[in-house]
Amino acid sequence: MNHLLGKFLPAILAAPVFLASGNSLAATGANTAGAIPIRHVIIIMQENRSFDSYFGTFPGADGIPANTCIPIDPSNPGNGCITPYHDLHDLNAGGPHRSNDAQADIDDGVHSDHMDGFINQQITAPRNCRPDAPNCSTSADGVERRDVVGYHTATEIPNYWTYAQKFVLQDHLFAGIRSWSWPAHLELTSEWSAICSNGDKASSCVTDSEAGQPYAGLKLPWANLFQLFDLYGVSWKYYVANGVEPDCEDDALTCTGKPQTAKKPSYWNPAPYFTSVQKKGAAYTDRHNPDAKQFFTDLKNGTLPQVSWIVPTQDESEHPPAGVTRGMEHVTRMVNAVMGSQYWKDTAIFISWDDWGGFYDHMPPPNVDRNSNKGPAQEYGVRVPGLMISAYAKAGTIDHSVLSFDSYATFIEELFMNGAHLDPRALGNPDSRPSIRDALTQVRYPDGSTAPIGKLMDEFDFTQKPLPPLKLSIAIPTDLSAMCASTKIQHCTQFIVALSWRSVGSNGFVYHIERDGVDLPQCKGTVTHCTDTPGSGAHLYRAYSVSPNNVTSPRSAAVEADAP
Repeated sequence: MNHLLGKFLPAILAAPVFLASGNSLAATGANTAGAIPIRHVIIIMQENRSFDSYFGTFPGADGIPANTCIPIDPSNPGNGCITPYHDLHDLNAGGPHRSNDAQADIDDGVHSDHMDGFINQQITAPRNCRPDAPNCSTSADGVERRDVVGYHTATEIPNYWTYAQKFVLQDHLFAGIRSWSWPAHLELTSEWSAICSNGDKASSCVTDSEAGQPYAGLKLPWANLFQLFDLYGVSWKYYVANGVEPDCEDDALTCTGKPQTAKKPSYWNPAPYFTSVQKKGAAYTDRHNPDAKQFFTDLKNGTLPQVSWIVPTQDESEHPPAGVTRGMEHVTRMVNAVMGSQYWKDTAIFISWDDWGGFYDHMPPPNVDRNSNKGPAQEYGVRVPGLMISAYAKAGTIDHSVLSFDSYATFIEELFMNGAHLDPRALGNPDSRPSIRDALTQVRYPDGSTAPIGKLMDEFDFTQKPLPPLKLSIAIPTDLSAMCASTKIQHCTQFIVALSWRSVGSNGFVYHIERDGVDLPQCKGTVTHCTDTPGSGAHLYRAYSVSPNNVTSPRSAAVEADAP
């Protein structure tokens, strides 16, 4: 299919226009410890999207530069290039996203930073699409479309764009490490990614951007934020959604996922691997490492901890081939719950994605804490989207300052611990990490230029009247599927397309399906399936619902069926 979709674009691209205010992030005078009303910090960590793939065309943001064209093969310019394009598809393929893949996408990343390897990596890197795995054919179609250079807008992710318009968008937020989910979550919770020869001695650990492979019985002895929070009496929980892990453990395009449960260590649940956590016993883990459903119970019961991390299951993660619509609604459901609780006026919500997922971003990540040896460095990762939602957010602001996942720790330390940093020596287990990440104040780019690291505290105005809750739609039908009677989902061998979608979970909703921007009358109703005979050509389907109160939801992102 041609990714420009020809004549179908005008009807499909109708979407709200968002204007950024361009507010300044000059520090507010009231940002002193005694005047800060924030009592709770929530970090919602989704999966595998770059900044440009979600907000590359957001007004006022440091997005995709004009005339950008990414080479198909950087070593052979004559093979041509592909211009970033608006991708309306709900399901994407993305690209490989281990540490070596990050370096290849960036083009060295230490001495040069052309940001030109994304398409070549998607095409050539060994990353199998197994025919018997879920969404294999859809992922193959994404590779065919070269969707690593596709970008989404408010058409596909309206709630995220609304949060960016109404609260704070961070357009210089970098993943804490230039690698994939496992080391990213280690870095998020301990500011380091390492491998150790002795699970009881932090002195045996050395920086490693891949962090090896987690296994039963693994012990991580180095200092972590859980230790620091316990020392200062800061309550915390690391909520994990029960379901399927948000990625294939071997980085394949698709696979039959492995189970993920709270309290059980995994790639996305590093807490139980840390020796300091293991020594506290099962009761400690039960209290601090609950199922994500407990988050809603804690909001209702008034038992929300001061610091929360929330990790999704695959279907809700946005990790390709998971859909962007369902992931967005998962996040919206949590944000709505906070807004409807007693915690709205004293909570800061940070939303991000744990790595770039192979998707194009034009901004070179800075280099920090390089090792003295020539081995892999930890570094900052490729830029990812970042949102901050709070009643005290400087509404409509784009934060252009350099940030990383370590900025969350710095903010929490400033808020609850008088600025104390994660100091391994002070915690009694010194290690060889190149730097104390939350204490860094400056970064250096491959071209030699430097920039100060920003402060999340500057995204708030504690002198303003608290912003009211802004509950957004969670009634967009998700998991829309267009099935053909053929071996591939997208490419039909006959003119009949079977459509199905997920119920919004409430009675009385009427569903609508659009084909190429036009409602299909046979699909209007309360059931969650219908059929269509579209005729030849490439067709895009989108879904929306109308509530019993006659409130129309936004449209879902699209699925495609190509009839012969």
